Amino acid sequence: MMTFLVLRARLRSLYQKYELYITPILKFILAVIVFQLINHAIGYDQRIKQISVVLILSLLSAFTPSAILVFLAALVTIGHVYYLSKILSVMVILIIVIMYCLFLRFTPKLGYVVIAVPMLYFMKIPYLIPIVLGLFAAPVSIVPTVCGVILFYLIKVIQEAATMQINVSVEDTLQLYTYVINSLLNNRQLFMTIIIFSFIIVVTYFVRRMKFDYAREIAVAAGALTCILGFLFGDLKLDVSEQIGTMILGTIISAIIAIILQFFHLALDYTGVEYVQFEDEDYYYYVKAVPKINVTEPQINVKRYNTQKNVNLRQDLTGKLNDEILTDDEEDYEEDYEEYKNYDTGNKDDAK
Repeated sequence: MMTFLVLRARLRSLYQKYELYITPILKFILAVIVFQLINHAIGYDQRIKQISVVLILSLLSAFTPSAILVFLAALVTIGHVYYLSKILSVMVILIIVIMYCLFLRFTPKLGYVVIAVPMLYFMKIPYLIPIVLGLFAAPVSIVPTVCGVILFYLIKVIQEAATMQINVSVEDTLQLYTYVINSLLNNRQLFMTIIIFSFIIVVTYFVRRMKFDYAREIAVAAGALTCILGFLFGDLKLDVSEQIGTMILGTIISAIIAIILQFFHLALDYTGVEYVQFEDEDYYYYVKAVPKINVTEPQINVKRYNTQKNVNLRQDLTGKLNDEILTDDEEDYEEDYEEYKNYDTGNKDDAK
């Protein structure tokens, strides 16, 4: 456990130190993935699929708010559909404008959710979005989630409509409009997904807000269980049992990713819980304090030894020691010489 806590501290410290550079890089990578997925799904216009166009749009998205990425993704989608059919592009524009206005009005800061839902659908783990939103956001995040689900199913309708023979006659135009509207309004799987995702967000949010220990971790489990039970019942009712295995595996993977995100966002030490009671003029307070787990990054001190400096120091010490020895010898010699002179002088005086 301590290894993961130290890794968490190092990554958080690294991000705080280089946030100015890391954030645009991550946004650039995300934008490249988004535009490439759109080009792969409905890439009818080869001009928009050029890598230079993708890089320019991604670079613009890296230094702008998340709403700009959503807007650019919508323009790319409309551009591909317009190349396929001008008639179909008008219908797509109307649907996207309605969703975009609804999204901007209620949740302008959750722009990545609209893009993330179709992306994770292609990765077979769309269940991660409602669990994470219930864990970190409020129930109002249902709005961008619904928009993302509608956008994904709209892309599927476009792929199906691309196989139809479309002419410019009024009859064909009405037939196409009817097909698109019916494909969305009569799609029971679309509405089932919206309802289940909304329930996942609400259940995860309310369990996360409870006061018992490990509420956030239990909220992830509750959201994952709601997801499995909801889609299990829905898939059996719609007779699409072949998706059950993929759904269960995707939900488990989504729950694991959510736990990892929760660990890096907030780690609590429930063994050190303290209860405080105090009062003021109007209320008596019962407070439960749960300490955060904060591990300081270990500092590695490297001591460097200068070999040449040590040799010089040793030579200096040896020289000083030799000087002291020579000085002591000279003093002993002078003392012996004085004694000898005194002794010799005394003998001469006795002889006289």
